[in-house]
Amino acid sequence: MEVKELGLFIVRLRKEKQITQAELAKRLNVTDKAVSRWERGLGFPDINTLEPLADVLGVSLAELMKCDKNDVEKETHADEDAGILASLDIAKIQRRKMINKIILLLFSSIVGLGLVFCAIYLLIKESWSFSFGGNDGPTSVFVAGRINPVVPAVIAVVGVIMLIIGIYTLVRLQNSDK
Repeated sequence: MEVKELGLFIVRLRKEKQITQAELAKRLNVTDKAVSRWERGLGFPDINTLEPLADVLGVSLAELMKCDKNDVEKETHADEDAGILASLDIAKIQRRKMINKIILLLFSSIVGLGLVFCAIYLLIKESWSFSFGGNDGPTSVFVAGRINPVVPAVIAVVGVIMLIIGIYTLVRLQNSDK
């Protein structure tokens, strides 16, 4: 399916139905600019919009995908439409899973980076302190101590591992989309 061919097909069907771009956009819950982009061949409708678009234009999903209106039996199109709808559902599920993976990997990378910065801060500071208490001096408590260099090193190693795993997996996901 060519983008220009689909655009011309949408224009033809919309005009046959005597629907304006604004009316079509309103029925599909998209902007009239989106409809204009489709019709000019500058982009495809979103996967979620294909089925409602076919319904509004009075064609089957198979006819819309082929950019050809057939006046043949609707029964054959029902089978084709079922296959296309199943494919669209699978694509939606895969997209949702991919987004969830990316969010998880970005979170892992950010936590890893945070751990690395925390370890660097602890190595530079070499001590810790904590104070709590009242408004006057005698009721305040101050506790301090030195930091063992092993603790920041372990934190840094864990952070670097999380960061590497996150970045490596994101790169692999990006390359697998091509």
